Amino acid sequence: MEHNHTLEHAAAALTQLPAAAREWLSPIRDDDQLDRALEAQAYLGRLVAGDLHHPLAPIYAGLIEKIQAYETEHFPTEPTPPHVMLGFLMDQQGVRQHELAQRMQLHQSNVSRLVSGHKVFTADLIKQLSEIFKVPPAVFIG
Repeated sequence: MEHNHTLEHAAAALTQLPAAAREWLSPIRDDDQLDRALEAQAYLGRLVAGDLHHPLAPIYAGLIEKIQAYETEHFPTEPTPPHVMLGFLMDQQGVRQHELAQRMQLHQSNVSRLVSGHKVFTADLIKQLSEIFKVPPAVFIG
């Protein structure tokens, strides 16, 4: 009996929430609602400020999950090919092909073939590259 009363009280409280607050609890259905959810996420993020015990922390976490679910469904991203990731990391870290060839003990032509996508990334190459660039091996598995 006590449990039913608690449920009734909780349901009544939810019906009294402003529409904007109820929207934070609902699935995201369109881009306009996504925009509002992103604004709410930023606002709640400032309020919660990393405090897992903040009363709004569960709402904040749920909102993040809803945003991620909507973006994954509506804005899917293709995996980055390994040679594109290698080129990006080389640019980002200022590593030239001849330097990478020396560090990997490969001929520069093989590094050039890796960067251009004409050479297959083997498990050994992936291991070496992940150690050199200090990234997880999965980065090179497109």
